[in-house]
Amino acid sequence: QQEPLYTQYYNNFNLINPAYSGSNGHLTAVANIRSQWAGEAGSPETQTFSMHGAAGKNVGLGLSVVHDKVFIWSNTEVFADFSYALQVSETSTLAFGLKAGGSFLNVNLQELGIADDPNLSENINQFNPNIGAGVLYYTDKLYASISTVNILETEHYDGNSTVSTASDNMVFYLSAGYVVDLGNDFKLRPSFLMRAVNGSPLSTDISASILWNNRLEFGISHRLDESISGLFQIRVSDYFKVGYSYDSLTNNLNNYNNG
Repeated sequence: QQEPLYTQYYNNFNLINPAYSGSNGHLTAVANIRSQWAGEAGSPETQTFSMHGAAGKNVGLGLSVVHDKVFIWSNTEVFADFSYALQVSETSTLAFGLKAGGSFLNVNLQELGIADDPNLSENINQFNPNIGAGVLYYTDKLYASISTVNILETEHYDGNSTVSTASDNMVFYLSAGYVVDLGNDFKLRPSFLMRAVNGSPLSTDISASILWNNRLEFGISHRLDESISGLFQIRVSDYFKVGYSYDSLTNNLNNYNNG
């Protein structure tokens, strides 16, 4: 895993696909906090803030900030998004998006306390520019998305040993979802998200939730071979909603942490 995971990914969609920016027609701001492998010292912690909205006919703009920390490694990403939407029919839209920005990387190698290795004697501080792209097709009932981030595969560390390079590879995302009306008050929302990175196993989330009266939502998500998650959202007002999710691991890591 080199990118943060989001169990309620459909609330953070412009983080992985810039074409999503402006798709709902109004200004949206999302804050997200995730503690992964809770209870373990140095375990991943992620905070995100993003906002996006329409900026004229067919144009959407967005901004995102992601702070990710794992042990001695800390990374803050700042990206701007641009999208252009084409009305392909009366009920469907095809949007194209670009993401541009970069990350501020800090690796506190001195915290390791290894004094006799010159490769670990100085901390790493660097800025890495990057870009991403995506395509999104959507109607009132469904969406289909394909996107990629880390198109510029940045090297973070280059030493003199046999295993000498740490770098970010391109991450590809494929996702789709649908809304099924269950009477006047209930809606079923199934979706999936797949992540592909060179050299890593394919990661797949399969999710489904029930939305009541556009106010209260309960759901379950299964990350294949990894975890089962429960998720909850409540719309406090017409302009504000809050959600919570918990991942319970199904692999061997469940013996060592609290999910």
